[in-house]
Amino acid sequence: MATIHDVAEKAGVSIKTVSRVLNGATEVSEKTRVRIEQAMRALDFAPSAAARMLRGKPTGLVAVIAEQLTTTPDSTEIIKGIQLVCEELGKVLLIGETGGHAAVADRLVADMRERRVEAILFATPFHRQVTLEPMLGNTPVALANCFEAQARYTQVVPDDEGGGHAAARIVLDAGHRHIAFLQLIPGMVATTLRLHGFERALRERGVAVNPAWLLHGAVAGEADEFAHLEEAVDRLFAGPERPTAILCGNDKMAMRVIFILQRRGMRVPADVSVVGYDDFRLISEALDPGLTTVALPYREIGELSGRHALAPAEEGAGTIRVPCVPVLRGTVAAPPAGRGKR
Repeated sequence: MATIHDVAEKAGVSIKTVSRVLNGATEVSEKTRVRIEQAMRALDFAPSAAARMLRGKPTGLVAVIAEQLTTTPDSTEIIKGIQLVCEELGKVLLIGETGGHAAVADRLVADMRERRVEAILFATPFHRQVTLEPMLGNTPVALANCFEAQARYTQVVPDDEGGGHAAARIVLDAGHRHIAFLQLIPGMVATTLRLHGFERALRERGVAVNPAWLLHGAVAGEADEFAHLEEAVDRLFAGPERPTAILCGNDKMAMRVIFILQRRGMRVPADVSVVGYDDFRLISEALDPGLTTVALPYREIGELSGRHALAPAEEGAGTIRVPCVPVLRGTVAAPPAGRGKR
């Protein structure tokens, strides 16, 4: 990154003269001013932010480098959580979208550092591992909804294993023992963690996991990630034994599962209980009955990551797992008579 020293050297003037231009002084000649401004542009130098730094004032800017976050409706709460912290502390939030491209992320980081942001937060629309290039210098950094393997910075993620456990407990507490799990895309961090939580909850209650009922309701590489969901639901009810409860990878999947069951003459929750995940309220509160689900704590993730970036803890970096809390509505009831038999 270019410094005021670089600008002075390129323009052939003293650092003091560059400082005068940055601070709006009038005693610098027009010819010299133009030469300094040309040097700033050539070096991609950020004069307004630099001027504030020269006067010993923080810029008040905080950056979020986001990966398709602002266009993903059910995860924009992360931005709202960060914005809440910025408003409390009198900071201005800058948002850059990468579109999932590493080169764009690198350019955005360089641009935000030129603007002398006080902190940079990296945020993703789903829980996943990221790799950050070592170009952040001394700028405070925090990660929201994502993590590095080496955990160099504070990283705030949902407790997806605890969420999978909580989802299973909802139907176990209602008396279900024949439980299916339609999972998210294979290989996702959340998919693996939630399955671990689900299996742990069933073991704790002495309930056997039926491998034939552990299916993926979502797939990658399709225009519609739920293109094969109807087939998966039909497989659950193809044998002599049928599930009385279905856990779904997210609320969008749960909504479709409810519609599929209804088209096949099954009532929710009288015949089959359904649990979602996310608490995407445009769905969970709009369904009738309302969808029982497990809330992803997006706003809390944003708020915690913002606070740790702007006021780093003395103990240093680490991983913070935010609980995923059950939200009980109307799609879970006691299992019907027959305990899952036709």
